[in-house]
Amino acid sequence: MLAIAIGRTLRRPVLATDIDALSVRIARDNARLNRAGTLVHVRRANGLASSDISARVPFDLVFANILLMPLQKLATPLTRIVASRGRVILSGLLNAQANAARAAYPKFKLERRIMLEGWTTLVLKRGAAVVRNGSRR
Repeated sequence: MLAIAIGRTLRRPVLATDIDALSVRIARDNARLNRAGTLVHVRRANGLASSDISARVPFDLVFANILLMPLQKLATPLTRIVASRGRVILSGLLNAQANAARAAYPKFKLERRIMLEGWTTLVLKRGAAVVRNGSRR
């Protein structure tokens, strides 16, 4: 599970969500079995409308390993929960879908495109907000 690898590598708490209750139960068991249970918090959530998500906003880093259509549908709400200079990593994309996924996130700059065996991962960084005096924060 991606969340286990992230939690153990970064040694920081990770919130992992899924819409499927069985997947959530299995992910919790896997986190515990891989000694990441204190770092990886797995919750059932339908999209981003979860109190577990809204309580932790803004996020510096969001991984979204889902299909193209859900990535497109979640683009606007996901943009709202990412910090002003935060990153989004979109994976689970076929190479032919990468440009369509990229287009759904216009407020993010493409930092890296990783292509491997027919699959693409996009690393996107949110641009700095422009303040009234014209400087960037």
